[in-house]
Amino acid sequence: MLEIASQLGPYRVLEAPNLREALAGAVNEAGGNSFFLVDASVHHCYPEGFASADLARTVVVKASEEAKSLNALERVLLPLLKAGIRRNARLIVVGGGILQDIGCFVASTLFRGIAWSLIPTTLLAQCDSCIGSKSSINIGAYKNQLGTFYPPRSVWMTFDVLGSLPPDEIRSGVGEIIKLHLIAGQDEFRRARENLQAYRRDGSALPALVWDSLSIKKGFIEEDEFDTGRRNLLNYGHTFGHAFESVTGYAIPHGIAVLLGVSAATYFSERLGLAPSGHFQELDAFLRPWYEPYHEMIGRIDVDAVLEAMKRDKKNVDARITFILTRGPGLMEKSSLDSATQVRALLRDFVQQLGA
Repeated sequence: MLEIASQLGPYRVLEAPNLREALAGAVNEAGGNSFFLVDASVHHCYPEGFASADLARTVVVKASEEAKSLNALERVLLPLLKAGIRRNARLIVVGGGILQDIGCFVASTLFRGIAWSLIPTTLLAQCDSCIGSKSSINIGAYKNQLGTFYPPRSVWMTFDVLGSLPPDEIRSGVGEIIKLHLIAGQDEFRRARENLQAYRRDGSALPALVWDSLSIKKGFIEEDEFDTGRRNLLNYGHTFGHAFESVTGYAIPHGIAVLLGVSAATYFSERLGLAPSGHFQELDAFLRPWYEPYHEMIGRIDVDAVLEAMKRDKKNVDARITFILTRGPGLMEKSSLDSATQVRALLRDFVQQLGA
């Protein structure tokens, strides 16, 4: 169990042996007045878990970037309202990061705020986004520009659902795990590498990697809950990663795009004299098995299209582009670079490196 302090209300991350018991725990905690927002693939793969759920109170959503757009939210809100949801209800959200974004935004805005609980069902959501209280909603071509801070009342973790995930979904989660451990420092990164070796050898160590990742993130979000300072460092690799996702039509899973973004940020850092010589080559050699063959897409992209996507990033505050760069594990810092004189040339060089 992990306890998260929040100015908006503390919450706990609890563990259940399977999805059925996670749902039962969330429902019992809510006192029975529960409504459900469920990922369509989870609902299909685990019908026994939802056997006792009230179908009239269940909204099933196919997870996609389009589903978490402002226009698509009506297809979630109207069924909940028609089913009779009220301010004293609990919304139980079951799914990955997209369902979490939708559920958190809906819960924070419906009746100006109702209680909600989360059962994350992807490695990506379990190791990272399930804590931190953020929702992010797309509008038009602008990714994650709308959102709220609104913590759940509880998070129910169950690792048995990870067995049904395709390999790229696991690699996507590993991307965020690696990023968090790099931000934490050399010792934490070494521990992650050892646990990842154990996972590749016999499938073990995923729970340990998840709990370690959440413990790392806990320190950042408790110190800077509303993302105005140190928590910004958690965006290491994300300015690049979000742009890579956008220009490829989201053909690259999020966590893998983040890994490619970490590689790009490290390349920029070394070229700008922040990271020591050779750091990029050493780190990229470790990252490559986790992101290939998606790097081939980046090797073919239009650099100017990536640049335009970066300019739309919500972390920018003026004409310059904001990045989290690195001097090595545990030594990340925020930097603003001029898109015309610095970013374009370095980005072109990085893309050529990947395509070589």
